Amino acid sequence: MKNLYLKIKFVYSLPYNRMLAGYEEKNFDENRFAQEINEYIKKLQPKWDKISNSVCQTLQEVVKNKWQEKEIKCYVVKYFRVGGISAPLTLRMEPDFDYAFEILIHELAHILVGYDFKKYKKIEKKLKERFLNENPFIIRHIYINWIELQVLKRLFNQKSLDKILKKVLSVRGNKAWNIVLTKENNLKSLFKISA
Repeated sequence: MKNLYLKIKFVYSLPYNRMLAGYEEKNFDENRFAQEINEYIKKLQPKWDKISNSVCQTLQEVVKNKWQEKEIKCYVVKYFRVGGISAPLTLRMEPDFDYAFEILIHELAHILVGYDFKKYKKIEKKLKERFLNENPFIIRHIYINWIELQVLKRLFNQKSLDKILKKVLSVRGNKAWNIVLTKENNLKSLFKISA
């Protein structure tokens, strides 16, 4: 399938994996890690490629920012305290591909929002006014999680969505997700920003 939007290329980096394993105080087995992660990438890449255009198009429509890159490398790692980060785009090996895609969508939302920081600061200001006592992490993630939910709802059926959200809440069950899930429709007006 031709990529109309952004291509994610999953890659293995020996030094990056060694470094993260060290941070997590895990033993690093160079050959085993390389084999495991490369086998994982062989399964992950074609599954992601099937939904990549839909994910990137939906993110672009929801955020109202265009992709600036044609391709981004996503480093797949064995050990990591969190499921992923946006810079450098990193994904911890997750056996459940739906959950891996949820993590990736979350990180891609961070990337896309970051393209127009002025617009984000306007949204952040509205969120701070609405949620006066929340810390910056929660404020930022109300917006990111709301974006992510819009994408997940378009891509997954209700059964898969429920499974993903159950996992997200059990692993990262934080206040931002609870706010998004209970106030989703009321939040939409906060995210409309004119140029």
